[in-house]
Amino acid sequence: MDQWLVDIIEKIKTSNDLSGIRCILVKIREHLNFRNIIYVVKCPETFTRSSTVFVGDYPSEWVERYSERGYVNIDPVALHCFNSQSPYHWKHYNEHTEGVVRKFFGEAEEFKLCDGISIGTSHFDGKTGLISLAVDRSMAKDSAQQRHAIIYMNALQPFIHERISQLFQQSQKSTLSIHLTEREKTCLVWVAEGKTAHDIAAILSISEATVVFHLKNSIQKLNVTNRSQAIAKSVLLGLISPQFPHNSVPNYHF
Repeated sequence: MDQWLVDIIEKIKTSNDLSGIRCILVKIREHLNFRNIIYVVKCPETFTRSSTVFVGDYPSEWVERYSERGYVNIDPVALHCFNSQSPYHWKHYNEHTEGVVRKFFGEAEEFKLCDGISIGTSHFDGKTGLISLAVDRSMAKDSAQQRHAIIYMNALQPFIHERISQLFQQSQKSTLSIHLTEREKTCLVWVAEGKTAHDIAAILSISEATVVFHLKNSIQKLNVTNRSQAIAKSVLLGLISPQFPHNSVPNYHF
């Protein structure tokens, strides 16, 4: 791994806010010789509603139009990248588009977003993201610039996605001011495993009444009405996640 990549990864991991991430993205874009860069993350708020976070140096007017008009629902780049991790070369896939999609790309070109490459990613908690590098001209298919960029994007994307997700979660937790104790989290994790209060009491060597007490506190803090909703909201907010014991035995499939 070259030193530039090592340094950029370290800067991403230690960035304190989205403005810092934006500055790092611009450095990546400059290093790879592209005109614009953006990272988009869809963060679920509930199981039917999500927030979309845009970080980068795309023209602000275009980002506002894209968001206000719901272009994420017709953009072939987003539709591909939110469902696949294979690279997407805009022109190669979009040269045969027509109708509303062709109009969409025509509008993007007005902002000098003429061609580019994008790569998507997803996370177990429902967050999906994509990174796009754009130019104001057409790129040759499978060009050296494109291959070089894909290598770097694949290396950097997990770190960018993780840090933006963390910063977003921190802002959400700060806004909601929700704090679950470790015992409350543990009880919710076991409920998610299908355990009853009686089962959890035996596992944790505490009374069943104490388990019920912790679960009721969690439900109240999360402002939900039942245990299932408490689990769902806790996962979406990143308050709980799958727990894998150190002594778990792996399954091998040949």
